Amino acid sequence: RFIQYLFKKMGTACKQVEEELDPDTIKVIFKNGDTQRYPKPLYLKDIIPNHKTLSSPDLMALLVNGKVTSINSTISTGIAKIYPILYDSAEGFATYKRTLVQIFATAVNKLYSKKFVAIVNHSVNNGYLWKKDNGEAFTEEEIKNIKEKMDELIKQDLPIEEIELSHQEAINYFKSINHKYSVSLIETNNVDIVKCSCIDKVLTLFFRPLGASTGIIKEFDIRLSTDNNSLLLLFPTMTKSIPDVINEIETKLTIESYAKSNEYSKRINLNCIGDWNKVVISSQQELKDLILTMNMHQEEEISNIAMTIGEKVKSGKVKFIGIAGPSASGKTTFSKKLGIILKSIGIETIVISMDDYFKNRKNTPKDKNGNYDFECLEALRIEDFNKDLNTLYKGESINRCVFDFVTGTYKYIENDVLKLPDKDSGKYGVVLCEGLHGIDERVTSSIPRDEKFFIYIAPLTPINSDEYNFFSDYVLRLYRRMIRDFRTRGNDASKTLKNWWSVAKGEEKYIYPFIDSSDLIWNSSLDYEVSVLFSFVYPLLRTVDVNDPYYYLACYLMDTMNNFLPISDEHVEKTAVLREFIGGSSFE
Repeated sequence: RFIQYLFKKMGTACKQVEEELDPDTIKVIFKNGDTQRYPKPLYLKDIIPNHKTLSSPDLMALLVNGKVTSINSTISTGIAKIYPILYDSAEGFATYKRTLVQIFATAVNKLYSKKFVAIVNHSVNNGYLWKKDNGEAFTEEEIKNIKEKMDELIKQDLPIEEIELSHQEAINYFKSINHKYSVSLIETNNVDIVKCSCIDKVLTLFFRPLGASTGIIKEFDIRLSTDNNSLLLLFPTMTKSIPDVINEIETKLTIESYAKSNEYSKRINLNCIGDWNKVVISSQQELKDLILTMNMHQEEEISNIAMTIGEKVKSGKVKFIGIAGPSASGKTTFSKKLGIILKSIGIETIVISMDDYFKNRKNTPKDKNGNYDFECLEALRIEDFNKDLNTLYKGESINRCVFDFVTGTYKYIENDVLKLPDKDSGKYGVVLCEGLHGIDERVTSSIPRDEKFFIYIAPLTPINSDEYNFFSDYVLRLYRRMIRDFRTRGNDASKTLKNWWSVAKGEEKYIYPFIDSSDLIWNSSLDYEVSVLFSFVYPLLRTVDVNDPYYYLACYLMDTMNNFLPISDEHVEKTAVLREFIGGSSFE
């Protein structure tokens, strides 16, 4: 009977497969559950006016079987789940920005290809900052001409195509327009087919799908930066229009930190990913030497910061060091390193992690979607935190508090006692606290501002992918967080991706407004990190199911990682910030 049952089930399954498989048509499943068959191949643009889920004027791209796809694409798969990507979604907004950059690249190429190449340096609020490859300053006339050309391209509503070149074709083309970063990446990626994006015969390297045409851009601006040297390409965000005041666009400390990081990268001849890849394939000794050079430079930066703070502590001006940064910025390792250096110059340092003052998980507030909101201030036991601080400043001792992320509970450790040096002992002491809210005055309002030293930490990645794209800070942080979550919190990649947008919203709300009120910014990233992270993170990304709602993000993260050549972690020192995430840290 059981055998008969199995054969019956198999027969039913085979019949269903026969019904689904049709070599001549595609079964399209829309977001509302509707299904419809179309002849193969299917030009996606043809079905948009014919279905209500796709006919929005805010349509930026399509999600086809879990992957972001251009509206101009053609598909031939037998079954296709096709969902809209609208402007008001994270991916829709990202598509808008990428399309604007492509239009900018086309305009600059058509106007000034014989004079200079515009190279993106880093992000600013509501946009990107660009410089010329020849080091010259942008002029007001050039900015006016570029904006007018972009307006013209947008008004023409030109199609944006995806085309393929052979390896040698691509090298020849990008050499002809002096795109050195693009050539460097192509030469070290060793792929036989190079995908490009194209507007009106101007090509750039393809990284992610763009909008269907130039006409999707409704609002943008171009301005001269406050240094009267750089160009600002600006766009509205999903929640904020382009600011009128330039200071709301360029945060002074962030700009200075990016400039400093970019200058150092140029000094060691690492302008783009292709430059780094060439080091990887050159020789093991050269690779080792460069990694050690970068590590030593970072150690020197931390030492200099410690010396600056040390003088303030010894003069009685500072008694609290607040360290903040977005998720996976390396706050914990930095804090411990800073504490050790301060101790070496005669300052006893009590290092406290604000994460240890989380409420028990069952008492954590939830967001509007019913998920725990670990980023909000209300998730912290601020009263307990200030009580412990005041106890320390009175010269009394406290037990260290520790939060267990696996069980979701906190406890005080009886045999781990913390105490600042007595005032009459002749010794110096300071409390160093790191966490998401480390530079938020509301957390330590009982301490006067001039008795606090605030440090903002983030991996401000200065390395470019090509002339028009740079490796994003948030991507590096997501790589870091993914392996740490898996290693220390038992989370798979899917859970990390699911939580990421909540984390990002929390950072935008609780950290970024306070950046310019900090006393300094420290860049925690090093150019070799992604190559090391490759073997740790890539396998985790491969586990994200094709039906997972964040499969598209996993695909993007894998595609981005594939631009880097992988290396082992053998040359990563035990005290490096990266060890906080991949394991093996001396501070664990």
